[in-house]
Amino acid sequence: MILKQIQQFALSMQKVWRIRFDKSPIERIPQLADFVSTRSAYVAQTSLFGYLKTRMGREYVEIFTDEKFLPSIQYSKWRVYGACLSDLTIFATALVAHRSDLGHENTVALAKRLHDLCVANTFEGEFAEQCHDITESEFKARATKTIWANSAIGDTAFSLSPVILIESAPVTHEFKDLDCEIVTNSIRLRWADVRNQLIKRLDSAAVRADFLVDAPPSPNVVDIPRFKRRANE
Repeated sequence: MILKQIQQFALSMQKVWRIRFDKSPIERIPQLADFVSTRSAYVAQTSLFGYLKTRMGREYVEIFTDEKFLPSIQYSKWRVYGACLSDLTIFATALVAHRSDLGHENTVALAKRLHDLCVANTFEGEFAEQCHDITESEFKARATKTIWANSAIGDTAFSLSPVILIESAPVTHEFKDLDCEIVTNSIRLRWADVRNQLIKRLDSAAVRADFLVDAPPSPNVVDIPRFKRRANE
């Protein structure tokens, strides 16, 4: 069981590093979903496992092979991943909307579609199933009340993952209280690099067009021809 988990983690990290050095533009929703899911997995796993390793010290390897403790780690891993997925989906969607005048209704629809695709492609196994429903319900509620213009700015969208990381990590409440600020700053630093990658690679107009091919008409989106002003106007 432990060997299988290590192999799965190694495979996921290989995929993440391939994307990390991929500079090609993100033009379609499947590409964006792949970026969101892999980067969310990277931030979730490195943040959670890094925190646990720091707190467990020399007992880290021994505890990670403890069959009684593993369920707590697995549950926490999927909860943190779900929170990371929520944060990055909100940011990515807000970026598309901000750059391409998508409109509120279509923005919410794009966010839900992107999130559903990421969940469908990645949530597998017993502990993933335990976290599936709460991940979906929390995101749908969040998407409907998000202020999209604000979520495209800085780290505004990345509010849930630090909270869930602290809440779900299998350490004592005493340690959580002591570590809250350090752990929060750590995960925010990881998100900074992810944001910069997406800002550089995202072709918002192309993603918008890809989404609108299958999206129902929205009263908030009207394609108006834009003309260049004459010099004397």
